[in-house]
Amino acid sequence: MQLLVPTNWDPDLITALSRLDADVQIYGVLPTSMIGSGGSGPDGVHMLEEQAEEYIAQAHATGLTFDYVLNAPSMGNMEWEESTHQELLEHLDWIDSVGVDSVTVTIPYLVELIKNQFPRLKVRLSTIAHVNTVARAKLFEALGVDSITLDVNVNRDFAVLKAIREAVTCELTILTNNLCLYQCPYEYYHHDSLGHASQSCGAVNGRYVDYCVLRCTLDRLADVAQTIRCRWVRPEDLHVYEDIGIDMFKTSGRALSTERIVKAAAAYASRHHDGNLYDILNVVVPKAGFVGFGLPNARNSGIEPPRFHIDNRALDGFLDFFTKQDCLSGCDRCDYCRQVASRVVRFNEGKVDEYRGTLRAALDTLSSSKMFKLRAGSRKQER
Repeated sequence: MQLLVPTNWDPDLITALSRLDADVQIYGVLPTSMIGSGGSGPDGVHMLEEQAEEYIAQAHATGLTFDYVLNAPSMGNMEWEESTHQELLEHLDWIDSVGVDSVTVTIPYLVELIKNQFPRLKVRLSTIAHVNTVARAKLFEALGVDSITLDVNVNRDFAVLKAIREAVTCELTILTNNLCLYQCPYEYYHHDSLGHASQSCGAVNGRYVDYCVLRCTLDRLADVAQTIRCRWVRPEDLHVYEDIGIDMFKTSGRALSTERIVKAAAAYASRHHDGNLYDILNVVVPKAGFVGFGLPNARNSGIEPPRFHIDNRALDGFLDFFTKQDCLSGCDRCDYCRQVASRVVRFNEGKVDEYRGTLRAALDTLSSSKMFKLRAGSRKQER
C-alpha cells in the first residue's frame, strides 16, 4: 500500500512513520513559501530552509520520500511579474537541490513550468484542482502531471472513479480522512484565502481570519448528518478503492499533533481501526488566524470544541449503499446519512449548543465589521 502522510515538522514523526507496514511518503511545506499552500499548517512552527533540508535528509535516511506542497490555487498573478517570477524559479531550484522527490501543485501553469525546467521532480496535482470528471483528468494528464489527487467530493461516486481510472494512466490518489462538508460552498474561498495568507511575497502579510472554518463548523454542528456526508473513507474500506485501481491513499492534517498524525496513518496502514472514527479524522478547530483580531474562539473563550464519537465498527457495510446511489443529484431526496448518524454518532448536546453559540458570536464579529471596530452603518451616516 502507498500512503501519503502529512508532516508537522516534528523529527519524532519520521521515526514513527518509518515503522509502519506500508510504502509511506510524507508531505509538507514551510509556514510561508513563494507559492503558498491551500491548507493550514501547525501553529508555532518557525522552520528555516536549512532546517527543512536537514528534515528531508532525515526522512530519506529512514527510507521515506518527501513531497513538497505548493498547492495554493492562485499566486495573484505574481508569476507574471519578472522579479517575482525569478524568485519563483529560485524557490523551485532550492526544492530541487535539497532532494525533494515530488511537488504538489494546483496551478496548471506550474505543472508545465516544473516539467519543463525541473524534470527530475515528480508533479502531483492537488485535490484543490477539483478533478472530478474524466475530461478534467485527461486534460491535466496531458499537461504532464504524474499523479492526480482526486476531488474529495467524488470519494463515494464510484461510477466517476472507475471512469477516470479507465481514462488515464497516471497515478490516482484519494484523500481519506477529510472532514470538510460534502460539496462545501466555502471550499474555493477557503483554499484561496489560505493560499494568499501563506505566500511569503504576497500583499496580505499573513493577515487572515478563518471565516470558512467558523462557518463550516457551525453548519456541521447544526446538522449531525453532515458528519456522515463528509467524504471520509474508513481504513476497512480501502480495498474497494484498490479494486477500482486507486494507487495511493492520502491522509490530511498538517496542523495536527504528531500523535494524531501517526494514529491516522497507522489505522490506514493496517486497514483497521477500533473505536472512535473521529479520532483519525482531520478535525480542524476554528482559530482567529495567523494574525489575531481578538475573535472569540476555543482558545480565548475557554470553551473547548465538542468531541464526537463515531462508532467505526457500526459502520461495517456502510459504503455499500453508495455503489447504487447518485448523491450529486439525489442527496435532497435521500435520508441515508441522517439515519446512519442517528445510529452511530454520539455527542454531548449541551456542549455542542454552547460551542455553536461561540461560533455564532465569532461570525457576528465578522459580518458586523466589529472586528475592525466599525459601527454598522457608520459610513452611510458620515455621507
